[in-house]
Amino acid sequence: MFRQMIFLFAALALIAQDARAGDESRIGTAAAQELRIPIGSRGTALGGAILAHVKGAEALQWNPSGLVFGTHKREAVFSYLDYIADMNVNYFAITTRLRDDISVGISARVFAVGDIVVTTEESPEGTGEILSPRFSCVTFTYSQLLTDRVSFGTTIKYIHEAIKREVANGLAFDFGFQYKTALKGLTLGIAMRNYGPDLRFDGPDLDRVVKLQDAVPEADPQAGSRTFRTSLAAAELPTSIEIGFSYNFYEDALGKAIFSATFRNNNLATDEYQAGVEYSMKQVLQLRGGYVTSPTGDALPNGFKKEYILGPTFGFGLNVPMGNMAFQVDYAYGRTEYFQDNHWVTVGLGF
Repeated sequence: MFRQMIFLFAALALIAQDARAGDESRIGTAAAQELRIPIGSRGTALGGAILAHVKGAEALQWNPSGLVFGTHKREAVFSYLDYIADMNVNYFAITTRLRDDISVGISARVFAVGDIVVTTEESPEGTGEILSPRFSCVTFTYSQLLTDRVSFGTTIKYIHEAIKREVANGLAFDFGFQYKTALKGLTLGIAMRNYGPDLRFDGPDLDRVVKLQDAVPEADPQAGSRTFRTSLAAAELPTSIEIGFSYNFYEDALGKAIFSATFRNNNLATDEYQAGVEYSMKQVLQLRGGYVTSPTGDALPNGFKKEYILGPTFGFGLNVPMGNMAFQVDYAYGRTEYFQDNHWVTVGLGF
């Protein structure tokens, strides 16, 4: 099994290397960009480098294969992100263990842009109309232990986006593996996220009423009007292939420390290296830090410089045992370059 898993990781690494990803000329062309916004305080505080050792309800966001390693039979999680430019993300997930080797979970997220004043050339101060775009995603996750060391998971996502009366609906899929190696403390992880068909907006505001005589001068003056709908172009989803590991490099009677790293190969954005360190004190208090960088350098086309919306991240967690239950509170802070800093708050209950 060890040789097969190593071969799988090597093969996917080669696929990621050869894929048309990190293509700077296509930055900003993906649909459903809200799927790339990180959810959950723990993984975010680690810079996203949680692929190999995520477990329980948080795995629904990062790597579905980790769901089956949840500590409790059932978990419920709520997370709130105070994002840039007065935007926010609300997230809820609940999971349950069906058997010792199978767990399932559902989640929902809503990305709220806030109110947008509609302006036109004739009314530059506003027409009086207010738009409140909202983007949502509902998921179902299945996770199973294949052996005592290997787990697999998959997630199906239903995506709904609405702006005014225009709507886009679509499906996406996540796939992931985790492998606990024979080397104590070393775990490998791999995932493909947001894989699915292109997304396209459609709606009645794209309709145009045209008089046939105006379009075709030779037409019968008594001819009526026709309604034509403008067909918008479809856009790809922000798919990524991620490969990572985690290693428990220090442990004593007081606590343990884990270093983790992930390489993310994006199809419509620059690729990323992610790294993080977590120190857990008696499984009660956790301190975390993370960082993200890009192997493509800082230069982007047209003279722009690459600046991540998210810079270094930090956070902490507090686990409060309550008999057979446990209450978890996590916080993460993300420094940004040009917007207000981001704050994640996550609360969870295991029972």
